[in-house]
Amino acid sequence: MMKTMMGILGAGAASLIFLTSGSLATGNTVDSSTNVAQAATVTTSVYKDTYSSTTPADGTYTVFINDIKRDSNGQYNLTIDPINWYTGDEANKIFVKENPDSGLDGAPDGYYITNTDTTTYQYEAPTSAQVLMQIYDHTGNWEDIDINWNESITMSKLNAIFQKPDLLDPTVFPYHVTVKNGEIVKVVQQYIP
Repeated sequence: MMKTMMGILGAGAASLIFLTSGSLATGNTVDSSTNVAQAATVTTSVYKDTYSSTTPADGTYTVFINDIKRDSNGQYNLTIDPINWYTGDEANKIFVKENPDSGLDGAPDGYYITNTDTTTYQYEAPTSAQVLMQIYDHTGNWEDIDINWNESITMSKLNAIFQKPDLLDPTVFPYHVTVKNGEIVKVVQQYIP
């Protein structure tokens, strides 16, 4: 699937991300498009898999967060789509290999994302999970949207941001999630130029 996304910040700035090939193993099916995160569900890198036979391996993974919902127990349920995130020379190599007719000699903006398998998975995150954001809609006014590197917010605030993506859609950004004992304990938004 080739997916192009432009205009993250509207007319003032634009980003271009090419989403192409990637791989992901499946877990237990919840419905036709969502799987419960189990063994071999998320790739820690494009070079190796690190999983146990029954639960997602502890580690940090790069994903898109498609949705966040809070359950009756106070836990947050994140719907994630694992991606492969490349930067620098590796991004340029993969980009040129997968887009030989693009007319470009490297990845736009120095990064490249691959994501052919858009199967999503469910992970829980406690209210105490650490969340670090780079940019989001603070007030509902364009003029107030600015980069604040590694701004600490709560899971509750992250959930609120995902429920009201009016000016700046949080689902277009990659996130680095840290899994510990089968749940997400840290979420770091990846800024994309």
